Amino acid sequence: MPFDPTKPANNAPLSSAEMRSQLTGLNDNIQAVVNAAISNTSANSNSVSTLNQGADSSYNQTQMQDVLNKLDELINVLRR
Repeated sequence: MPFDPTKPANNAPLSSAEMRSQLTGLNDNIQAVVNAAISNTSANSNSVSTLNQGADSSYNQTQMQDVLNKLDELINVLRR
């Protein structure tokens, strides 16, 4: 049964079945909103391209800066 904000009526005696149905309907509504909100969150990072480079055998300052810049880009995209 879907959630009905008019139930229970004012000053009406409480019914456990009616309350359980209301809570179930409300839970279903909340779950639908949450599922819709998170369904596409993995796509948030699609605009961040990969580095497409291998690691040097020794420290390379330019390569390390590229990694840091890419990490910053990813963090900024995921914060939207």
